[in-house]
Amino acid sequence: MKVELRIPSTIRAEALKDLARQHAFAFERVGFLAATTTLLGLDHHLVLITDYHPVPDDHYIDDPSVGACIGGAAIRAAMQRVIDEGKGQLHVHLHDHAGPTGPSFTDRKGLPPVVRSLATVGPNQASGYLLFSSDSAWAELRVPGVAAPVLATKITSVGFPLLFLK
Repeated sequence: MKVELRIPSTIRAEALKDLARQHAFAFERVGFLAATTTLLGLDHHLVLITDYHPVPDDHYIDDPSVGACIGGAAIRAAMQRVIDEGKGQLHVHLHDHAGPTGPSFTDRKGLPPVVRSLATVGPNQASGYLLFSSDSAWAELRVPGVAAPVLATKITSVGFPLLFLK
């Protein structure tokens, strides 16, 4: 199974700028990326990122036990975008370091239920979560027609310069 994710460099830059902003009480920021999915061949999905949606400040919950906690309003807004736009949604946040990244224990525990909600309302598009570091990325997605979550095999930032993040 191959899952390639492509994100325009302008959207990546917009997301990284937003995700680096300070919040009144959360230690990190959260956003959602809109995506369209196409099948390139048998077991080969291409996920194209089309938009970035920051989570509004009032959709965060003050929970010092995690870096950021978003409430139901943020998740419902992402689900509504799936319904209205027919695009998948990827939860995104920044692990602020250089080099390869991956999910924390908290990410592995808290994000799969969000992804399941997104995939339920948009079964024909990929939904998932994407983690950025300053120069790398990691993503797990639920893609149409595949029961279990799949790791992205390639993540590319398209534009100048062309960057292979995974």
